[in-house]
Amino acid sequence: MTDESGSSDAGKWEQLNRCPECGADMERAAQVGEQIGLYYRCPTHGRFRYSWDDDRLEPVPSITPSINPPTNDDTR
Repeated sequence: MTDESGSSDAGKWEQLNRCPECGADMERAAQVGEQIGLYYRCPTHGRFRYSWDDDRLEPVPSITPSINPPTNDDTR
């Protein structure tokens, strides 16, 4: 009796090493700070995160500053 789930699981994890956009090899990104999860980087398409909810890699939005830049609209 063979365990079919072992071979399909191995194929699924192998897909995490490939960019979903171009199929290039990606490197696993080290976790930094409070970052939780599996993050990968494609040299061409940027960062991806494994979504446990959707069971797939999804693009990580680029980091944007949360502080609004100063404006010259001073009403003093």
